[in-house]
Amino acid sequence: MRAADLDKPPGIAEAIDWAAALVAAGASGLGDQAVAATIGALLKTREDVRRVLEQPGRYR
Repeated sequence: MRAADLDKPPGIAEAIDWAAALVAAGASGLGDQAVAATIGALLKTREDVRRVLEQPGRYR
């Protein structure tokens, strides 16, 4: 993600927040539903969230 073309790449704190959100959501992996439900904890801007959700395979 840090190397992706995002307006504001996530840092360590956002990665930890995302991991916590995935656990709280009961996610067992990074499937499309789990990512869509929790990606806001990782990314800082709505535009970045939109980009990732429109092309999830590009960011894996």
